Amino acid sequence: MILEEKPAATRWPAVLAALFAGVVGACAFGKASPALPLLKSEFGLSLIEAGWLVSAFNALAACGAIVFGVFADRVGALRFCVSGTVAIGAGSALGAAASGAGGLIASRLLEGLGFLAVIVSAPGLIAAATAPARMGIAFGLWSAYMPLGVSLIVAASPPLLERFGWRGAWLLVALAAGACALLLVSERRHYSGATRGTRRSLASLAASLSQPVPWLLGLAFAMYAIQHTTLMVWLPTYLLETRGIGGAAAALLTAAAVFVNCFGNVLGGWLIQRDIPRGRIIAATFVVTSLAFVGIFAAGLPDPARYALAVFYSLIAGTVPAAALSAGIRYARSPAEIGAIQGLIVNVTHLGIFVAPPLVAASVTWGGSWDAVLWVMLACAAVGLAAAAAVGRSERRAG
Repeated sequence: MILEEKPAATRWPAVLAALFAGVVGACAFGKASPALPLLKSEFGLSLIEAGWLVSAFNALAACGAIVFGVFADRVGALRFCVSGTVAIGAGSALGAAASGAGGLIASRLLEGLGFLAVIVSAPGLIAAATAPARMGIAFGLWSAYMPLGVSLIVAASPPLLERFGWRGAWLLVALAAGACALLLVSERRHYSGATRGTRRSLASLAASLSQPVPWLLGLAFAMYAIQHTTLMVWLPTYLLETRGIGGAAAALLTAAAVFVNCFGNVLGGWLIQRDIPRGRIIAATFVVTSLAFVGIFAAGLPDPARYALAVFYSLIAGTVPAAALSAGIRYARSPAEIGAIQGLIVNVTHLGIFVAPPLVAASVTWGGSWDAVLWVMLACAAVGLAAAAAVGRSERRAG
């Protein structure tokens, strides 16, 4: 990918079109959460099997995001992003027609393929359409694609599932993906330089991927992802099964908790814009959110207080994605490396997202209650703190 010239002014419609691609992908991921009770009933899935159904979406990202990032650089970010939205739409449409769990999981893999193509290429489109002075804010907005998309589909799910069933939600995402592909093509003139690719030698690729900070940021992001995926995927089930809250109320409470994460993403982008070190942002976040998790899983607190802490956690935790996802621009030594660096961070991150649902399901099953999840959350925070400290040392050495 070659970005010959930075725009003098940010092309916000083009930036938002790229963000829309990420939001559509997040909707594809998030639609499984509120539909899990229906899917478990129709296909006879256990709690752990349902967890693997969610994780199938992220299997490719956990295994091959770096490769996808390299391809995005080679074929051009715009073509790769448009192809990704088309794959999301096709996978969601095929899933709506699935007659068994095997077909549904296969369709989730296709959706995951498209989602991966989008999240490694859309940052290149944003970089092409954004003036340097607005880069931090633009990538703060980009880091909100996951909570924004998930909260939208979760909030829309109660009436959608009641009237059209889970297949209706799948078809809605397919239509949104098709509309997104058309929107990206209509904005192509603002992605100057991101429409064609560039060849890179193996030595150049190895040099860009050997930088330690992107790996460390990916590790910290993965720990955040395990924590936040737990909130996104399992909060509705937790509210239904342990608190007796109705399906519609549980979905709306979950959507609200996830949605506030977007404000944390913007806050993270603002902090990056003000040159606050990434390591410091991430370390402070894990300390504060660990205290919030202790309260969330404290049996002595009333339910409203525990839910308020979950919302507070989601808000503060949103600074981590902004700190990590903006690094593709910061640590790419040339525009042709953005996709590869982004793919590296995504690859490590999605290993965490991939293992999160089965890990949480196993901790609940073997620990005997949802309170056992606390130890998973605190262990993730400890690893995230160690990664943040290493990032801080590297940033200080680099000046």
